[in-house]
Amino acid sequence: MTSYLPRRSFAIAFFCLAGSVATPSLSWAHFPWLASNDDGRAVMWFGESTADRVYPMPAKVQAIELNSDGAKHPVATKSVDGDDLVGIQSTMPINSHAELSGSVTYGLYHGTKLTYHVEHLPQTDPTQWPSEPRSDAPMQTVVIADGKGGVEVKVLADGEPLADTEVKLYCEEGHQEAARNTDAAGLVSFTASEVESGLNAIVVGVTKSDVKGELDGEPYSSTTDYLTATFSIGKSDKNDSASKGSAAAPAKPKVDSNSGVSVGPTGLAELPEELTSFGAAIAGNRLFVYGGHTGDAHSYSTEEQSNRLWSLDLSQGDSAKWQELASGPRLQGLALVAHGDRVVRIGGFSAVNDLGDDHELHSQTSVASYDPATNQWSDLASLPEPRSSLDAAVIGDKVYVFGGWKLDGDSDTSEWLQTAYCLDLSNPSAKWQATAQPPFKRRATSVAAFDGKLYVIGGMRPEGGPTTRVDIYDPKSDSWSDGPSIPGAGMSGFGSSSFASGGNLYCSTMDGFVHRLDPSGKGWTTVAKCQRARFFHRMLPRQENELLMVGGANMQIGKFTVIDAVTLTSKE
Repeated sequence: MTSYLPRRSFAIAFFCLAGSVATPSLSWAHFPWLASNDDGRAVMWFGESTADRVYPMPAKVQAIELNSDGAKHPVATKSVDGDDLVGIQSTMPINSHAELSGSVTYGLYHGTKLTYHVEHLPQTDPTQWPSEPRSDAPMQTVVIADGKGGVEVKVLADGEPLADTEVKLYCEEGHQEAARNTDAAGLVSFTASEVESGLNAIVVGVTKSDVKGELDGEPYSSTTDYLTATFSIGKSDKNDSASKGSAAAPAKPKVDSNSGVSVGPTGLAELPEELTSFGAAIAGNRLFVYGGHTGDAHSYSTEEQSNRLWSLDLSQGDSAKWQELASGPRLQGLALVAHGDRVVRIGGFSAVNDLGDDHELHSQTSVASYDPATNQWSDLASLPEPRSSLDAAVIGDKVYVFGGWKLDGDSDTSEWLQTAYCLDLSNPSAKWQATAQPPFKRRATSVAAFDGKLYVIGGMRPEGGPTTRVDIYDPKSDSWSDGPSIPGAGMSGFGSSSFASGGNLYCSTMDGFVHRLDPSGKGWTTVAKCQRARFFHRMLPRQENELLMVGGANMQIGKFTVIDAVTLTSKE
């Protein structure tokens, strides 16, 4: 058994590189954020926003050295893993009159050296903020109150102004309030209507593509630096829950100790290859796995996409071995559903570029049915539009497709789709029929059929990043309604997997939790925590009291081949 030690690791931020000095895309990323709590101690977390304070902090980021301006020694810190904060905290109160800062190099990502910088102004009176830059900071800001409730921000790298660089402003609730580029002097201003009372944060990213060197014996050809700088405006009420740094942060899910649900290895043969963003389904007591991504995170090429169909006969138990069956096109971001003894492959995207070349990614319209009796694929009606990063589920003889986007070259030219369709699988000549328009545009969702309805869970939005939102489609009335959001921060909804089993609906999220929809349909109960926290995996019902966790990856650990089981007791 190979357990879950990775051969490849997942990156912790998404960005693009262009030009000799460029601003990386900040559409979604995890950053370290530095602040102070009501006890006067420094706190730092690693999340997608100022509000996302319970995401696991990588060990390399935890090792950051924080310095209080004018102090002789670094600030002593300890790790924290609580319901409202996961990260580090100073062991003693910090100097409330001195700026706090730090830098840490995370490592290499696709040939670039990734470094994080953090700053925090603990002074509650803006007139006490430092007006001069620090002498030894590789990247920093100087924030000056304008006396009208707004601020002027100067951005510097190695002491020099950063011109024409995008600067984003976030409030304590994690919303982006404004974004604009610096002028020739590295200056940008935010107005009183954009700066909110409480904690505010500045985010800046810079990539230099003409810098070469080595890190831990590995070469790099560029550097990428991210800076988050926080400051507070107009915070005076110490009893205000927001001032405690936890009001905007979703509570960390707590497992119901009486759920009777357990998670552990199955003993089944491990996946024959490492896969994410693949299709999987169980049909006729056989587990089928098709396509998927086999390469490094966010590296896409023909060589890194699978065109293989694998099958494992579950009736043979632990003695079963994987069989490679009829192949097809190279795809990832596809859906695979069961219909009788057959499986149906829907959409996905193909990379037509070679390894290391610029990405050339194209969403597909192809739909095909695999017949185990003949070991052959047969084409079904094509999707009305190219679609990938979608999911699908079956009710009766109809398959429903929700979510996704259309890629036509690279992600910068993607079209987020707000359409949904169904296909009658009992009719070989059937065409796709449009459903009521979804009230959302999302990709990387999970879709599950439950109690005659379709649940579209979480995903990524074109604006606002990942979400835990749940939308419910009723085929009988051809209408949409709101469902209860799954527990956790926004990232919990990214690349989840969901399925119904034993009369209940379950959702597995990237933070390792398994949630069950309450009988009332108005909330979720967290019933288990997985040792191997996965996303872009598949959770499938082997039988009424067991769900299989297949494939996927973890940002800190890498890809998994071991198959876990979520065992449901009679209480379920």
